[in-house]
Amino acid sequence: MWGTTFNRSRSEQTTVPCHACGAQLKIQRSCHEVFMRCESCDRIYDISDYIPEMDDAMERFMEGVYCDRV
Repeated sequence: MWGTTFNRSRSEQTTVPCHACGAQLKIQRSCHEVFMRCESCDRIYDISDYIPEMDDAMERFMEGVYCDRV
C-alpha cells in the first residue's frame, strides 16, 4: 500500500469550457465536495453540470477522489 501513488492534488486544469465565459475550468476538491471553478469569471459549478463534457484531466482527477465527495 505504501508504494501506491494516489492523486492527492486539490485541483487540476481541464480543457472543459465555462458555460458562462468559455474559459477553461479547473476541477477542484474541498474536504467535502468536488466542483468546477472558472478563474476567469469566478463562478463555481456543480460537477454534475459538466459530466457530459468530461475530459481526460477530469477523469484522472476523479479517479483519486473518494466517492463521498461526489
